[in-house]
Amino acid sequence: MLLSLHVKNLAIIDNINIEFQNGMTVITGETGAGKTLIIDAIGLLFGNRASSDFIRHGEERCIIEGVFSNFNDKVKSFCDELGIDINEDDMLVIRRELYANGKSICRVNGTIITLNQLKEISETLGDIHSQFDTQGLINPKNYLQFLNNFEIEQKLIEYQNAYEDYKQNIIKYKNLLNKKNEDNNRIEFLKYQINELEKANISISEEEELKERFKILNNFENIYQNFASFNNLFNDNNILENLYDATKYLEKLAEYDSQYQKLKENLTEAYYIIEDVYQSVAQIDIENEFDPNELEFINERLGLYADLRRKYKKTTEELVNYLAQVKEEISEIENYDFYLQKLEANAQESFQKVFEIAKELSILRKNYANEITTQIKNHLADLQLKNVSFEIMFTISEPQSFADEQCFKRDGIDEVDFLVSFNPGEPLRSLSKVASGGEMSRFMLALKTIMIEKLNLQLMIFDEIDSGVSGLVAHSIAKKIKTISQKHQVLCITHLPQVAASGDHHLKIIKKIDNDRTYSKAYQLNRNERIEEIAKMISDGIITEASKNMAEELINKFAK
Repeated sequence: MLLSLHVKNLAIIDNINIEFQNGMTVITGETGAGKTLIIDAIGLLFGNRASSDFIRHGEERCIIEGVFSNFNDKVKSFCDELGIDINEDDMLVIRRELYANGKSICRVNGTIITLNQLKEISETLGDIHSQFDTQGLINPKNYLQFLNNFEIEQKLIEYQNAYEDYKQNIIKYKNLLNKKNEDNNRIEFLKYQINELEKANISISEEEELKERFKILNNFENIYQNFASFNNLFNDNNILENLYDATKYLEKLAEYDSQYQKLKENLTEAYYIIEDVYQSVAQIDIENEFDPNELEFINERLGLYADLRRKYKKTTEELVNYLAQVKEEISEIENYDFYLQKLEANAQESFQKVFEIAKELSILRKNYANEITTQIKNHLADLQLKNVSFEIMFTISEPQSFADEQCFKRDGIDEVDFLVSFNPGEPLRSLSKVASGGEMSRFMLALKTIMIEKLNLQLMIFDEIDSGVSGLVAHSIAKKIKTISQKHQVLCITHLPQVAASGDHHLKIIKKIDNDRTYSKAYQLNRNERIEEIAKMISDGIITEASKNMAEELINKFAK
C-alpha cells in the first residue's frame, strides 16, 4: 500500500506531503484545484513518462517520492535481481526527479534504476484508472489486453519469440525471392570485385609486416650508423676484456673479504650477458640487410593497400571481410535454387511453429473469455446493468500460406470485439457503438474489478470512474469501489456525494493564490469537515441543513 506521498514543484503544487491509510480514500476539490496532479505524481512513481513541462514555473527540479509497504513477493524478487536493498520494515521508497533540462532520475531505496525497470516493479504495486482508460473501450484494438492471466502471458511470450523468429525467416526468404532479377545484372560486377581483391591477395598480417619492414629499410642509414658505432665502442675500448679483468680483481679481493664474492658473481653474470649481446650483433651481416628492390616492392604493395582502401572506402580488415561476403553472395546467386529451398524450409518450419502456438494462445483466450464473461455480467448487475447481454467475439486471421505474414500480429492471430445489448430485445452490437458515458464507466469498473483480483494489486486508483452517472447508479458504483477497498487500498477522485461518502478517509485539494502565484494544497478532513464537504457536493456548493443531514446519512449508511 501507499503510505505517504511527497510532491515538490509539480505544476501548481509547491510542496505537499500526504499520509495515506488502508481502505478507501476519496479525493475531492474544485475543478483545476490539482486533484489529478496527485494521481499524475503517483503515475510518475509507477513509471509513466515525464516531461519538463511538469516542473513548476521558475523551478529547476521537481521531486516526487512515495513510500510503499505490504508489497508482494514478486516485487521483492525483482528488487533482489536489481540489487535493491529492502530494509527490515519492508519499505519501498520510490523517488522521481525531473529536471528542467529534460533529465530524469528514478531511484528505489536509493538505487538508481531505469524507467522500464521502475515500470516492472510498479506493475504489481498498483493500477491507475483514468478517463482515457474508459475511452479505450471505444476501440476494439484494446480489448485483447483485458483477456490476460498468467497462463496467457506465458503463452504470449512463447508466441512472440516464435513470431520474431518467423519474421526473420520470412524476410530472408522474400528478400532472396526478390533478388533473383536484380542478381543477373549484379553478378558481373561482383565477379570483377572478387577478381580485383583476390589478385591483390591482401591480408591484415601482411600489411603489418610490410609496415614494419618498410620502417627498417626506410631508416637503414640511421640503423647502419648505430650498428657501426656499437661495434666501434666495444672494439676501440676493449669493453669485454676490461670487464673480464675486473672480475679477476674482485675474485682476488674475495680471498680477503667475503663481501666481494657476491659482487664478483654479479659482475661475472653481467659479463656473459654483455658478451652474448655483442656476439649476436657481431653475427649480423648488416651490409646485406638493405635491398633497394625490396624497398621498392614494399612501397608498391603498401600503395596497393592504400588504393584499395580509398576505392572501396573500407579499412583493410573490412576489405578482407567484404571479399568473404561477396564470395558468399556470388555463391547464393549461382546456387539460387538451393538457397531459396533452404530458406523456404526454414520459413515453413517457423511458420508451423508460430501458427501452432498462436492457435494455442487463441484457445486459452477463448476459455478465459468464457470465464470472465460470467464475471462481467455479475459485476454489471451489481452496477445496475441487470439485463445486459454480453459476449466476447473472436475473429481469427487464417493464413493462406506460410508466406502470409500479415495474418500474424504482435499479440497473435486474434481480433476481439465486445458485443453487448443493454436492453432486452435489442441485438448484440459492438460496445463502442452502443454504450453511453455512464455505461462505459460501469463496464470499465467491472473489468477493473476482475483485473485487481487476478493481479493481486495492493493499490487501485480511480480518477473519476463515476463520470456520467448519478442517483442509484452512483450509489452502486460507490458500493462496488467500497467492496474493492475491503481487500485493496483505494484512492478515488470523485465529484459524486455518494462515492465521497463511501470513503474511509477524505482528502480535499484546494487551490490558493498568494503573491500572484497559485498553490495547490491537500487537507485530511475529519468527520464534521467531511459532512460539510459532501453537503456542498449535494447542494451545488451551498451548505444547507437538509444537505448536511443527507451527507451525514450517506456517511452513516456506508459506515455500516
